[in-house]
Amino acid sequence: MKQFIRKNQKWFGYVLYAVIITAGLLYLRFPSGPVKDYLETRGERSNSPFSVSIGQVSPSLPFGLKLQETRVSQRAKPNKIIFRADRVSIKPTIGSLLLGKLNLCFEGLAYDGVLKGCANFTEKRLQAPFSTSVVLKDIRMGKYDLPSLIGRHVDGSLEGSITYIGKNNLLMEGRGEADLRLLDGRVELLQPILSLDSIDFNQVSIKMALQNRKINLTQVALEGPNMRGTLSGIISLQKEMGKSRLDLRGTIEPFSDFFESLPGTRDTVKLFQRRLKRGTLSFTIRGTLSEPSIQFT
Repeated sequence: MKQFIRKNQKWFGYVLYAVIITAGLLYLRFPSGPVKDYLETRGERSNSPFSVSIGQVSPSLPFGLKLQETRVSQRAKPNKIIFRADRVSIKPTIGSLLLGKLNLCFEGLAYDGVLKGCANFTEKRLQAPFSTSVVLKDIRMGKYDLPSLIGRHVDGSLEGSITYIGKNNLLMEGRGEADLRLLDGRVELLQPILSLDSIDFNQVSIKMALQNRKINLTQVALEGPNMRGTLSGIISLQKEMGKSRLDLRGTIEPFSDFFESLPGTRDTVKLFQRRLKRGTLSFTIRGTLSEPSIQFT
């Protein structure tokens, strides 16, 4: 083998030179505009309830694409941004193409954090059924436009993992799981509690599963400087997210200094203390995402 390479090293040099020149020309002459239009058009032709806009497309060597200023919005309400990324690099796995499938691995910068993962399609087309796994790190939720989607503001640093299996035109019909942690932030309440309109937290741990158009919140645990809390239950998804139905139950366990920080009057604080059972306060959440109703039990 070594002797063969020595005898033909001149030809190997020619091939390497050709590859380098081709890659350089591809990078310099890359048709950014047509590729961008093609990707956006393919998204528009799909039956997905979401639309995609891309600021710029450039090659990412070897055999990849770099997308800048990518936006995903609701097709019916283009001004509502579901997701945005400053930069996403996408590269196919060559081995999967040889097997008649499509495997795309990606890494992106979004909301000052990083997301990376892979999407495995059953065929060589983006409309095919797929499975994906995503890892999130240092996603700044304060930069995510949650108020326009659910009417609540959330701050904190998000990390964790998400897995999903389904079709891009029937996302709610798929199934998946998420294991997330939200660190050092603040969440606005569905409605004020004793004049409190938000709760500060050190960590919120979230475990949930999607199946049969329902999100099962198996575990939500909040640890804060003044209290801890839990939440679990079902969110029945609707095509319009704001109309998704809520059936949730939770508890609040205030710490000793919680009452000292309350802005309410002494009578209000005493009423709250009397409703505590063994140091915890239970509640239910009904209604919809856009119009939730909380009731203490």
